[in-house]
Amino acid sequence: MRKFRSFFYILTASALLVMVTPASAELFWRTGKVQRVLSETSSFGGCMVQLSTIIGNGCPANGWVSMDCDGQYSDAANGKRAFATALVARSMDQFVSIRVDNTKKHDAYCVGKRLDF
Repeated sequence: MRKFRSFFYILTASALLVMVTPASAELFWRTGKVQRVLSETSSFGGCMVQLSTIIGNGCPANGWVSMDCDGQYSDAANGKRAFATALVARSMDQFVSIRVDNTKKHDAYCVGKRLDF
């Protein structure tokens, strides 16, 4: 009986640990100032934005996010519009918030699905 009770406690504790372990979010927000922009014809989804903050959560920790200007994951016009908005924010030295999807990547860099300025 005592062995069963100990086994039950261990099993319950294990189940609770599994349930409360945070999962890596697919979509999450990062806010920062636009440090640099990159326009590329054959890599990185066509354009990228580097924020002043670390992206993390399965994305490279250097602040770069692809805006998907080549339209692999959504309409190319959406990515180009977000990239143009980042250029305006960069010229005005303002903060932006980017909704990042860590399940969609260009050359290991996560894709930004939305940019708020």
